[in-house]
Amino acid sequence: MRLQSGSGYEIKIARVCVVVIFLALIRSLSEIFRLQYYSPVSLSYEQVKPFIIGGLVISTGLFIMIIFYFYSIYKIVIMVSVLTIIAMLVIKKLYLL
Repeated sequence: MRLQSGSGYEIKIARVCVVVIFLALIRSLSEIFRLQYYSPVSLSYEQVKPFIIGGLVISTGLFIMIIFYFYSIYKIVIMVSVLTIIAMLVIKKLYLL
């Protein structure tokens, strides 16, 4: 049973949003390994903290997006992806990365 059906255009945008946010999650978590590879000293918790927080924010947003995608509420999927990106920019600004 569908709660709300979306147009084909909304569905495609929602799918792209899910993929983009998932790629952002992979990028955020893999950045720790990149920093470790190029750093001459071992990384401290304070250095990787922004990436861990970012990963948690992205994974929470992605979880919410997937739940709404399963219920075919595509407009909320798109809205959550935009809010997740804004949250990531705020985290970036807070930690001056």
